[in-house]
Amino acid sequence: MSRRLIYLVMLVAVAAPVLFGVSQAPSRLVSAERMYDVVERLEFKSGNVAMVFMDFGPNTLAENEPQTVVLLEHLFRRRVPVVLLSQYQQAESFLRRIPLEVAGRLEKEMPGERWRYGEAWINAGYKAVPTVFMQSLAKTPDVSKFLGRDVTGMPIVNYPNFASIGGLEGIRLVGEITGLVGVFDTVVQFLQKDGYRPLLVHGCTSITIPEAYIFLDSGQLRGLLEGIAGAAWYSEVLKRHFPHSDNLKLLVTNTALSAAHIVIIALIILGNVAPFVSRRLRRSHE
Repeated sequence: MSRRLIYLVMLVAVAAPVLFGVSQAPSRLVSAERMYDVVERLEFKSGNVAMVFMDFGPNTLAENEPQTVVLLEHLFRRRVPVVLLSQYQQAESFLRRIPLEVAGRLEKEMPGERWRYGEAWINAGYKAVPTVFMQSLAKTPDVSKFLGRDVTGMPIVNYPNFASIGGLEGIRLVGEITGLVGVFDTVVQFLQKDGYRPLLVHGCTSITIPEAYIFLDSGQLRGLLEGIAGAAWYSEVLKRHFPHSDNLKLLVTNTALSAAHIVIIALIILGNVAPFVSRRLRRSHE
């Protein structure tokens, strides 16, 4: 087959679901359900927060953004204050944009409800030298003062929902969303102290799923979103509990990805069968 024809077939397979809004129910992923249950059942007292590391850039945005969106949506629905930050400089624009979009969507769904910056979340920005930052964060007696100022220059202690986090124990949940090698390991190794480790959930790209399973099986990781498929299933579980949650765009994207995989498998089969058929035809004409 001509390469141009192969590219055309792939383009049609990916574009058709997107253009026509075709979606299918995502496959069930137990690790995503476990993550949902952790977020849903965890108790947050006054001063407690969740901390979400958005450690990704444009190169893995297609998978990591949907994972961030579903996690933030769930935390926002539970009214859990969220500290957003990143170990990756290219994530700075996403730290600003994504929570605003999630808050806007929820406010549109529930007129009269508000998710404001400084109340629902703060943006602590980019943190250089991750290993030193993590070790210092784990040891500090006052996370609010340690984080200092947010990206607007406002001292974090000036935000009532984030002023009295206390030590590491005030961080009840940590979400690590990344496609970078070694970044997740830094959180696992250093964000803990004697007698306490925040519950850890993770969103990873498809290529790093096997590495994440090691931590999931050991219990260090309490929930996992496996690529965009994991985000799609998490969104489906969210929709079962919150029927007005809008996950159509994510399901359409997941369907387009599934269509691309089906085409690839079909082409692999065709590429292996075609020579065999061709030889049989030549022999029959001899």
